[in-house]
Amino acid sequence: MSASREKKQRQGGLDEALTQKQTKERQEEAARKRRVVGYWITGVVVVVLAAALLIWNNTRGSVAAATVNGQKYTVAEVSYYYQQAASTWSQFGIRPSDIMEEETGRTYGDYFKEQALDSLVSVTALVDAAKAEGYTLSAAGQAQLDSTYETIDTICSLNGINRKSFLTQSYGKYMSEGTFNRLLERAVLADDYAAAHQAGYTYDGAALQAYYDEHADEVDFYRFRTFYISGVPEYKQDADGNTIEATEAETQAAMDQARTQAGEAVAEIEAAGSASRSRETAFIAVAPSYVAESSRASYESDPDYSLSEDVQGSTLSSASYAGWLMESGRRSGDVTSVETSSGVYVVLFLDRERPDEATVDIRHILIKAELTQTDDPLTADVDESAVPTQEALDAAKAECERLLAEWESGPRTAESFGALAAANSADPGSSANGGAYTSVREGTMFGAFNDWIFDSARQPGDVTLIENPQSGQQGWHIVYFEGDGGPYWQSVADSALRSADQTAWREELESGYEAVAASGMSSVG
Repeated sequence: MSASREKKQRQGGLDEALTQKQTKERQEEAARKRRVVGYWITGVVVVVLAAALLIWNNTRGSVAAATVNGQKYTVAEVSYYYQQAASTWSQFGIRPSDIMEEETGRTYGDYFKEQALDSLVSVTALVDAAKAEGYTLSAAGQAQLDSTYETIDTICSLNGINRKSFLTQSYGKYMSEGTFNRLLERAVLADDYAAAHQAGYTYDGAALQAYYDEHADEVDFYRFRTFYISGVPEYKQDADGNTIEATEAETQAAMDQARTQAGEAVAEIEAAGSASRSRETAFIAVAPSYVAESSRASYESDPDYSLSEDVQGSTLSSASYAGWLMESGRRSGDVTSVETSSGVYVVLFLDRERPDEATVDIRHILIKAELTQTDDPLTADVDESAVPTQEALDAAKAECERLLAEWESGPRTAESFGALAAANSADPGSSANGGAYTSVREGTMFGAFNDWIFDSARQPGDVTLIENPQSGQQGWHIVYFEGDGGPYWQSVADSALRSADQTAWREELESGYEAVAASGMSSVG
C-alpha cells in the first residue's frame, strides 16, 4: 500500500474506509433497519410541524386496503408500508403526486403502493414461516424493538407530544398505538428470522474455491493508472451569455483530436521501454500534458493522482476499461487507450491479485460525544459546533464504561454484546446487526481501532475501550474481538453464496403469496 493511500485510510472513519464487502453489507443492514423501523425518523421535524400527513374520512379507517392470501390489511396497516417507501424518496424532494413515467402517467404514489404490497407479501411470508418453526426474537432483535420505542419516546419528549400524536402525524389519524406496535413487532420478527436463516448457511473450502474460479474477475483486486482526455468541444457562449451548441462537425473534430492525443500518449509511454517501472514513470510524466487544464496541477503535484489500487473487480464493472484490465494474459506494463462517448482514457495495467490477506471479525458499540457548542465566528478555522467538549467526551466514555460493566455482569457472549450494540450503538451501519463487522481488512479502520484488532496477541472474547477522534465520529467505542475471519477472498465468496442462497429462499418462500389491492387502497397515500 502506498504511503498516501495508507494516510487516507487511517484518516477515514468507520463509514469512510470500508472494504467492498463491508460497504455492501453496511448498505444492506442500513436498508434492513429502515424497513423495520418504518422510516418514521426521516424528516421528523417536518413531520411534527406538518401535523397529519394522511387524513382520511372516518368511514375509511378500518376498510381493507389489501389482502394477502385472504388475510385482510386495513388502510392504516397498508399506510405503514406506504410511508416506508415514500419517506425514502421524500429525502430527494420526491412527492407522491410527481410523475414517475411520462408515457403511462404513473406517479410515485402508485409506485409507493406497489412497494407497500411487496412489503406485505414479504413480511407475511416470513412471519408465517417463523411462527411455523416456533422462532422467537433473538436478544438483538428484542433490543432493536426496545430501542425503536425508546427513540420514538425521545422524539415525542423533544417535541412536546405523546406517542399517539406522533403516530397519527406520521401515519394518519387512524394509526393507533396497538396497530403500530403489532406492525413493528411483525416487521422486527420477520427481519430477525430472515437474518438468522441467512447466518445459518455454511460453505466448505471446495464451494468457496469453485465460486472464486468462476468469478475471479470480480473478486480479484487491480492496480492501475488512468488519465482522461476530453473529446467534448470547447464550451462557448454568445454575447448574451447563452450557450452555443456545438455543431456535429465540431463534436467530431474534438473527438478525433482526443483520439489522436491518446495515441500519442500511449506511444510516448511505450517508448520508455518494456519494463513496467519505466512505463509507470513515463505515464506519470506525460499525464499532465494531456489532461484538462483544471486537473493539470493535481497530476503535476501528486505522483499518485492517477493511481488506483486495491480496486475490486466487482466495482470496475461499469468502467469502460474494465474488460481490458480483466483480459486473460494481461501483463504488468501493458498500456492502451479506451474510448468513451465523450473522450478517451489512457490506461496502464500494473497488477492483479487474489486478495489473500487475513481478516478479522469484530463487534463494536459507538457512543458519540454530544455536541453542545455553538460556532464562534471569530475562529474561522474551527467550527466549534462540530467539536465536542472534554466534558462531553468524558460522558461518552463513562457511558461506554457503564455498558461494558453491564455486559461483563452477564454471560459475556458475542450474542449478549450484539444485543447491547443493537440497543445502544450510534453506528447505523452495524447496530442493526449487533454491532458486527465481518472480514475486516487491515487498514480499513482508523488507527487505534485498527491496531488493536490486528494485534498479534488478540484472542476471541477480548474487549476494550477506544476513543474515536475523527470529525463527525468523536466519542468512544467498546470493541469486542470475535476472531479471525480467514482470507479476504473467501469472505467475498462466502458473502456472495450466502446472498444468492438467501435470495432464492426468499423467492421460494414468497412464491405462494399474493397481495391484492382492495377498495381501501384509494385512501392510502
